[in-house]
Amino acid sequence: MTYLVERLAELRRHLDHLRALRPRVRDPEDLERDLSLHNDVLFSLLTVAQLVVDIAGELSAKRGDRFEDYTQAIRNLARDERFPPDLVRALEPLPGFRNVVIHEYVALDMKRAVEAMDNLEPVERFLQVVRHIVETNR
Repeated sequence: MTYLVERLAELRRHLDHLRALRPRVRDPEDLERDLSLHNDVLFSLLTVAQLVVDIAGELSAKRGDRFEDYTQAIRNLARDERFPPDLVRALEPLPGFRNVVIHEYVALDMKRAVEAMDNLEPVERFLQVVRHIVETNR
């Protein structure tokens, strides 16, 4: 199994998991009250963000595009016509969200986590584009 195939499978797994968890998260307070749910949601959101960054970085490297940070790895997707500009713009906040979850987790407003759960469509689109790239080998 290749690097991209492994990461796509893991991305699919965490997106499905977040969708399954969503009915249990009625509001941000649910994440504040239930530590297991809180940890489950944040870990999957973190993993989704990191996987998108990892995949974007791998695609950049394969094209010979340089990047100095995670945001640039995402922005480099715009150099490939298969990634529509609106999709790249929608994915750009993921590295920042990832950093907040990792470094500012105590102060993280759970409203942002709920909003992230409700804004997974760009990641779904990204997964489909990358899956097509892998399947067509181009």
